[in-house]
Amino acid sequence: MIDKMMITCSDATMYVSKREEGKLSFQDRFKLFLHLAICKFCRLFAIQNKMIIKEIKHIHSEATLTDLEKEQIQAKILENNSSK
Repeated sequence: MIDKMMITCSDATMYVSKREEGKLSFQDRFKLFLHLAICKFCRLFAIQNKMIIKEIKHIHSEATLTDLEKEQIQAKILENNSSK
């Protein structure tokens, strides 16, 4: 039974990301908990991932474009779509 509860580091990194999105089942959260209890590298990844997500949300909330920048982006999109 313990073997079924152990996950790889690769699985743990995926679970950490899913946990941040709120898309992790109870069973998978428990598997992640067990893995993080024994793997210091994945614990470090989880901490770093949380910090990155926090900074991205902070940056995103402050990000604004001028009307000119918006128009330039829209023109580029239209230009790229018409060339296809």
